[in-house]
Amino acid sequence: MQAKTLRRWNNILHRDIGYLSVGMTLIYAISGIVLNHFKSGDFFHPDYSKSSTAYVVPLPPVGNADQSYVFSVLDKLHAKDQYKSYITGEGYLQIFLNNGFIYVDLTDGKVQLEKKTPRYVIKEFNLLHYNNLKKWYTWFSDLYAVGLILLAITGLFVLRGKNGIIGRGAWLTAIGIIIPALFLLLYL
Repeated sequence: MQAKTLRRWNNILHRDIGYLSVGMTLIYAISGIVLNHFKSGDFFHPDYSKSSTAYVVPLPPVGNADQSYVFSVLDKLHAKDQYKSYITGEGYLQIFLNNGFIYVDLTDGKVQLEKKTPRYVIKEFNLLHYNNLKKWYTWFSDLYAVGLILLAITGLFVLRGKNGIIGRGAWLTAIGIIIPALFLLLYL
């Protein structure tokens, strides 16, 4: 095959794989940013946000934090429809909700209501990023990874001359390889 024909097919392949990869690349990039900051402590959890509200409720009759008391606390906090279960311990009551929990200090009646609100779209992106779907999605994500490999390789040969792989492109490619290698050397 002639060099001109090879370059033409290289550019067509690069262009078409690039178009096919846009959606998944955005999903992985956005969820990757969120997951990077979750791991550094900027977020409580990448899939939901957390809010906390303080209340005070009447104390139960001495030593009697039973189910009727639990429902009275739920009524006061307008959370009865979210009730799942509860546990009691020495001086506390914890009520589990569909989207959080209620902690009651049985010595002073102070209550902490913690609610979780899903981060819609980000939650779904993370689901894909972690490959929690398994089965067919594993094959799809493997195909996407192969597409990225081809995109990287064909990208090396899109431009010719001083801006191509034998000129400026060689320097940029080398920098793109050296930077992650330096991080590995510094942190291992």
